Amino acid sequence: MGVFRKLTSMGTLGLVDFRSDKERIARNTKQTVRELRKQTKLMKEAKKRGK
Repeated sequence: MGVFRKLTSMGTLGLVDFRSDKERIARNTKQTVRELRKQTKLMKEAKKRGK
């Protein structure tokens, strides 16, 4: 996905962004969801322990 953009980014030494806006948004959304799941799991465990 976005091979031309990635090659252009490498060829111009970073003047062109390596990831498109859509790729960046998708990546950040996945990371946010992962962190929220971790946080929810930790909160449930803490609640079970009575803290």
